Amino acid sequence: MILKLEKIKKVNKIEVLIISNKLDFSTDYITYELKKLDVPYLRINRDNFMQYSIKLLPKTTRLYFEIDNKKFYVSKKFLKSIYFRAPTFIRILKPYITPEEQLYLFQWNSFLRNLIIFGDLLWVNNPVQTYKAENKLYQLKIAKECGFKIPKTIITNDIKTCNIKRNEMYIIKTLEPCLLNIKNNEAFIYTNTISGKNLLQNDLKLAPIIIQELLEPKKDIRVTIVGNKIWAIKILKKGKAIKGDWRKIKKEKLEYIPINLPDNIVNCCFKLIKSLELNYGAIDLVEYKGDFYFLEINPTGEWGWLVNQVKFNINEELAYLLSKGKSYYEKKS
Repeated sequence: MILKLEKIKKVNKIEVLIISNKLDFSTDYITYELKKLDVPYLRINRDNFMQYSIKLLPKTTRLYFEIDNKKFYVSKKFLKSIYFRAPTFIRILKPYITPEEQLYLFQWNSFLRNLIIFGDLLWVNNPVQTYKAENKLYQLKIAKECGFKIPKTIITNDIKTCNIKRNEMYIIKTLEPCLLNIKNNEAFIYTNTISGKNLLQNDLKLAPIIIQELLEPKKDIRVTIVGNKIWAIKILKKGKAIKGDWRKIKKEKLEYIPINLPDNIVNCCFKLIKSLELNYGAIDLVEYKGDFYFLEINPTGEWGWLVNQVKFNINEELAYLLSKGKSYYEKKS
């Protein structure tokens, strides 16, 4: 089936394009809010691509979809924004994938990245900027330039070259979020605490890791930014600060306390978002000995749980941002 140009008037003209997957409930929040705003949108799910018929014309920057016998037309003339709800790195969990699966995975991901031809729009977030912002070392560099304090950090695959003290404790983490397949079970490597003694006993030649000073006792803080709006929470368990990585604990067992950050830290957060050319970001900070330290930023980080459990209106702000496109910043300034 080939969509013909003369049938444009009979298809749905899209103002917001959403790229997600069918089980992402945060995207469900966005589509609900866009419906309330009466904004024409199209959601395409990465796990449903073979059910779609598509045609992309790069010369005129026009994109056509047929989904469930409905036709959709995406053009720079009408399109205001793109919600790119996907990391740019490809993570494969299967120990072996067929040639057909490889073709599907790599070609569709390339197709999504090539949507940057719609570049002169509001993106949340543009895959080029997302790709850069997902790199933890680059994050740390930019965060320091924006005025944040950052932990003392080493990246190495040779522990013997580092001044590790046997009696001190350290934080270790992977350079990239690491999903593994272990006996057909999905495994994730979290941030871990380790003694200098144990660290020195390990051979790191296989792969480089991040080693950071341990900031303890600390208070975990999650900052979420959408456009010009900022929300911040302090994360506790039974009223107390958490040792180690709070993400290891089930979200329903944690307490999320809304807080107001100091003005200088708010300014640092917005400088970071602007420097990384993002319109959305989930920032992890810790408060340690009266100072705030930057740990990392996730340009596609989860936020739906903050709507559920803290009643932050992130969904409404994101939908409004997408519906207005670049004029959002003109109205907010």
